Amino acid sequence: MAAYHRGALVVDLWVGAAAERSLFHTWSVVKPVTAAAGLTLVDAGRIDLDAPLRGVWPEVGAGGKDGLTFAHVLGHRAGLASIPAPGTVASLLDRERTVAGLAAATPDWEPGTAQGEHALTYGHLVDEVVRRADGRSVARLVHDEITGPQGLDLHLGLDPAEHVRVVPTVGITTTWWAARGETPLQRAAFGTGADDDLINSEAWRSAEVPAVNGHATARAMAAFWQMHLDGLLPSAMATPAGPTGPDLVVGEPSQWTLGGARLDGPDVGMGGLGGGWACARPSVDLAWAFLTSAMGDHDRAELVERALVGCLR
Repeated sequence: MAAYHRGALVVDLWVGAAAERSLFHTWSVVKPVTAAAGLTLVDAGRIDLDAPLRGVWPEVGAGGKDGLTFAHVLGHRAGLASIPAPGTVASLLDRERTVAGLAAATPDWEPGTAQGEHALTYGHLVDEVVRRADGRSVARLVHDEITGPQGLDLHLGLDPAEHVRVVPTVGITTTWWAARGETPLQRAAFGTGADDDLINSEAWRSAEVPAVNGHATARAMAAFWQMHLDGLLPSAMATPAGPTGPDLVVGEPSQWTLGGARLDGPDVGMGGLGGGWACARPSVDLAWAFLTSAMGDHDRAELVERALVGCLR
């Protein structure tokens, strides 16, 4: 874990199998990084948040998605949470098939009318819009515009030479994964077939699945959110995408922003499957991150955050 307070790195810790430069699989903690890449192009006038996406990605207008916008995508309101056929987590490694399937899909709900975390499809949707508008992938844009200039040890699509630094993820079995889906929509959104072997494979680590398969140090994830506090990320990161309400995939009320999940007041961040967490809390001038290789709930991160915020207050 790592924490910045008033711009200074005040906590920087690692335990267990980790070393100072160890990388962790981020799961959804990386989604705001992917969103920031898209919002960079919005700020540059390359993408219109509220214009129909068929203007830059004609195929995506199929299946009743004429009104789909980039704002819907960034705010988990696109209605494209289901992984396209064959619906396995491993099928996400085939980027072209996944993108074509999303473009042709009949949405899970009419875009803009409801919200539900696009747990595994979020990155492919943002990535394709970025590629159509800019020519670069999300991973390349993140490197060029965000992580590279700041020297952040944060990667989407990990160079094979860096795989040795990754702490292997443990605790994922196909049975554990299947338990993520209690409703038909949840099962379609999370897909099937994930286990430790897939997530720790060379193919998964090297691929670009920008919804979930970032690899980073906690220091880098905390520094990303410090960039938000320093005004170095698009200001729309904390802009609400819609009102607080039921999330059709998560199954509980939430409020998404265009770059993460809304917390208290101006605070914004993102959790990840298995217990990871990273956020910016302007209310106490704190940016911090917790990454883990051992799958569990978010109780660990919540305990640490309460201690951090309690100290600062």
